[in-house]
Amino acid sequence: MTRMFENKKHYVIKAEAGESYGICTCGHTAKPPFCDGSHKAHPPAKPAIITATKSENLFLCGCGGSRNRPWCDGSHKRCPEHDDYINRS
Repeated sequence: MTRMFENKKHYVIKAEAGESYGICTCGHTAKPPFCDGSHKAHPPAKPAIITATKSENLFLCGCGGSRNRPWCDGSHKRCPEHDDYINRS
């Protein structure tokens, strides 16, 4: 199972206008990039709620390195091959 920030590339959501999406911010979801409630065991994390203003592809961080999370900023291009975001100190 790949955790949220082990993807080493972005996630793409085909968003529909007016739809809301709960995006994982704790990194422990079993259904990346979507929240599955795992954050409850990792307070104070909570999902980022995104409501699409138009139908379009949304690009979300999959490496944990974005400075604009939950959005991808291309940081995955600089992530080490075997980086473990969850266990960083």
